[in-house]
Amino acid sequence: MFRRYAIFTNKFPMLHNINLMIVIFVMLVSVYQLVENEQLAYANGIAFALLSVVMFARASDYKRKFLTTNK
Repeated sequence: MFRRYAIFTNKFPMLHNINLMIVIFVMLVSVYQLVENEQLAYANGIAFALLSVVMFARASDYKRKFLTTNK
């Protein structure tokens, strides 16, 4: 899964940027709702954002190790 996302980011960097913005937006809205409404249901958005960050980090590591050319 990480390898596929790393290849996806190489082929479509603009879509990757859109994905990042969506994850950041979900995180911000979830944190705001959690603080404002004090309902634990909004923690799902935070969990989604954290899992996405882990996926982005692993894909970035794979991309750095295997998909870059040494010049």
